[in-house]
Amino acid sequence: MYRHVLITGTTGSGKSRTASIIAKRISEELNIRVVILDWHSEYMYLLNRYKVVDPYSNPLQLFTGDPNDISVISSVMELTPPQEYLLEKILRRVNLDKLRSIDALLDYVENYPEESNWMKESKLALHRKLSLLVREKYNLLFKLQSPEPVKKIVSGVSSSEPNVVDLGKIPDINVRKLYAGFFLKRIVDAFIASRTPLVIIIEEAQNYLSRSQAIKPLCEMLREVRKFNIGLIVISQSINQLIEDATLNTNTKIIHSVKSREDLEVVAKALYLEYNILTTLPYIEPGEAVYSTPTIKKPVLIKIE
Repeated sequence: MYRHVLITGTTGSGKSRTASIIAKRISEELNIRVVILDWHSEYMYLLNRYKVVDPYSNPLQLFTGDPNDISVISSVMELTPPQEYLLEKILRRVNLDKLRSIDALLDYVENYPEESNWMKESKLALHRKLSLLVREKYNLLFKLQSPEPVKKIVSGVSSSEPNVVDLGKIPDINVRKLYAGFFLKRIVDAFIASRTPLVIIIEEAQNYLSRSQAIKPLCEMLREVRKFNIGLIVISQSINQLIEDATLNTNTKIIHSVKSREDLEVVAKALYLEYNILTTLPYIEPGEAVYSTPTIKKPVLIKIE
């Protein structure tokens, strides 16, 4: 049940529909909680029953004292090492409980004493990057105060229907990625603490697990969370864009139509496909897929119902 799953294929090949069927069965038949990080706000059209999680009504705490919080921000905002070091130094000095908003934190960053020339330049760049979080309505997405209790986070996730986090409501890609990264981290931490089983579907996973800009704490989840009864379903148009761990640490793979030569090469290495199946992959119909899992001897071509 808690083996990680990788679903890949070109646009329109049926990836999201496959994931929605899996989500429905896990939730309704096994009564296990399912959370979907819905990058494009499409699962409301794929599921008959679901609970929508509106990001603007569910703000997340930015800093909890966990060093991985800074790592998430650094990965998404592309902080340089000096900028990341400065942010860490500021957070050690400031009392976040006394700051009412992210605007107040930005003021603290702006007025932080400059000890050298490099610090002045890094401080200005750090302030500019973090200021994205208070533009538009984005100040509603994040907070500095203490997070909700673990029990409340877990109890807020429906066990009778999939929970769809509507990320498509966040226009800016980096803010969307940051919210999703923190949401994933916070909910995994809560469910590990409560020892409650959970399955998380990560749509457009290249935004979190790309070779060029992976969010480090999320990469570690692929290696660690299964032993805590948390399963990840990773979905991406291009398997070649994902970090190697996304292939190595997903036992079950569902490969819809793949046309890119680079993607076909990765699939061939990951699944040891027979030549006739590999050459068929670019031409299979939407809803068809090559299915590989440890319980069967070799990959087979299937039709998603």
